Amino acid sequence: RGKVIRSSDLIRAARLDGTFYEEVKANTTSTVSALGVVALVALAHGAGGFVRAVAFKRDPPAEGFLIGVQGEIVFWVGSSFAIYLIGRYLLGSAATYGQVLRPAGFAAVPGLLIFVAALASLVSGQVVVFAVLISWRLATSFVAVERALEVGRAKSAVARGWVDPGGWSRDCRECFQAPRMARGS
Repeated sequence: RGKVIRSSDLIRAARLDGTFYEEVKANTTSTVSALGVVALVALAHGAGGFVRAVAFKRDPPAEGFLIGVQGEIVFWVGSSFAIYLIGRYLLGSAATYGQVLRPAGFAAVPGLLIFVAALASLVSGQVVVFAVLISWRLATSFVAVERALEVGRAKSAVARGWVDPGGWSRDCRECFQAPRMARGS
């Protein structure tokens, strides 16, 4: 496993393979691969932000790209840390930060399709695409948290819910908004 992101790993993560998330948790060399997944998702977010910025003329394209990239990486690091703290100090998990960070990185796999949602927004189809992506990403992150914390399903759901009660709310706000008119129109 280690430093290479294999397509079979992405597929296993996307299919909610709990055994895969346990393997990633235990393998300290998979941190780089998890970062790679998050970086790819961040680029997809950036590309989606760029497309939306150009299409709807609401922000400078470079700003849309940077916000998309930054948001994903900051969200991964921050939410993983919050889940670690909640799991460790409130729910009694023995997991380390790295053991939460790695599965959470692979749980971002559905975000690779965020660019498709940005393209769908050009034809007002983003609601359907985002409903699927949000549900899928919540499911992958739930399995990742459950396997990382090892405190049971109910407690894992609590940890996941405390970090982002709206579930992937950072993206929901942006993508369900109607496109604004161009500046100066």
